[in-house]
Amino acid sequence: MTVPNDWPELRELYGADPLPDLDTCDFFHVHVDERGTSVTFALETSRLPAHPKPQWTEAAYNTLRFWIEFSGVADLRVAGLLADAERAVRIEGGGDGGGTADRLKVSVTGETRSIAFSAAASRVTQTRVHLKGSI
Repeated sequence: MTVPNDWPELRELYGADPLPDLDTCDFFHVHVDERGTSVTFALETSRLPAHPKPQWTEAAYNTLRFWIEFSGVADLRVAGLLADAERAVRIEGGGDGGGTADRLKVSVTGETRSIAFSAAASRVTQTRVHLKGSI
């Protein structure tokens, strides 16, 4: 899976290590901004960063949450509302020429549900760690 512009916000945390594969992250939230043209995904991973923020060392944690905002969204298609446990996350494209061919093509597809759209850009807007318990 290609990560657009390597998301510098995550690259700073992971350094030379590969970024988390979005297919292995828990996809726990989607927000469609009805006033603008953005979609935000929230994901979490147990793959902890090699270079955590200094304030994170003050408490125990085992999970990193991050939010990805896609801006300039067009051609939004949603089928179903609940999350599927098995799903594939794809982000493709995103050259730097500014044309239609340079737009990101984003999709999250499960067995019975999906969301897909194109976006002009993406960025990680927030990162947070927490201690996730086991059930």
